[in-house]
Formats: sequence, C-alpha cells, structure tokens
Amino acid sequence: MRLKHALIAASLTGAATLALAPTAQAAAPPDPNCLGARAFCLWYNSNQQGSVAGWDLSTGFQGFPNLKDAGRFLTPGEGQGVPVKNNAASATYQFPGQCRGDVKVFVNSGWSGPYDTVPACSAINLVKTKNDNASFLVN
Repeated sequence: MRLKHALIAASLTGAATLALAPTAQAAAPPDPNCLGARAFCLWYNSNQQGSVAGWDLSTGFQGFPNLKDAGRFLTPGEGQGVPVKNNAASATYQFPGQCRGDVKVFVNSGWSGPYDTVPACSAINLVKTKNDNASFLVN
C-alpha cells in the first residue's frame, strides 16, 4: 500500500495546483499530493484513482458543510474538471506520526445523513457515500 501511495505522490508531484471555488468560509490551501502533511483527499475513482481534490488540514480547516463550495477535481486523470460534490468514490486521510481522529463524509449537506468514516492514516473506498457525497467533517 505504501508503494502505491508513493507512486501516486510521484505522479501528482507535477500536477496543477487545485483551485477552490470562492466560499464565505476560509478554506485550507489545497494539497494535491495527499501525502506527507496532514491532508484529506477525495478521489474521483475507487482505489484512490483518477483526479483528486485535497485539503491541507494542518491549518485547522474542518471541512465543508456543502461540497458545492469545494470546487472541482483538478489534477490530471479521469474526472478532471468534474465538481467534487456527489462525484467521489474513494478517500484518504493522512495524519503522519499521529494517526488519530477521522473524517466523516456525509450523504447530505450540513453534515447529516448516512456517512462513511475515513480513519486517520488510511485510504478507503466510499460505500454509503460513493458518488453521493455532499459534505465532510474532520473529527
């Protein structure tokens, strides 16, 4: 699994910087490589494949109550240019050296309804929220 993440990181190193749609809330700077720093990423395809949207969580950013404010998948790969809301199939939550907490990805906006839990230092395929993800919250 680490080799897979290393290969993903290498392929994303030259990726274009993610841009987020303007929001009333201050969003964390995007982190397209999703490795190294504390970061949460949603991937367009299962198994952490395709285009990725990522957020640096080291700034205290706590998530989006509505992923329409999260912009689009902008790194090269399948799904590039597609809105993040209701289009993610997998996720990663990197928290190097601590591996504590989780991120919840919800079906509904406003952090409600069924959700998938992404534990720190893990990568999962979304099940309850696959292509039906409207918000996420860092715990």
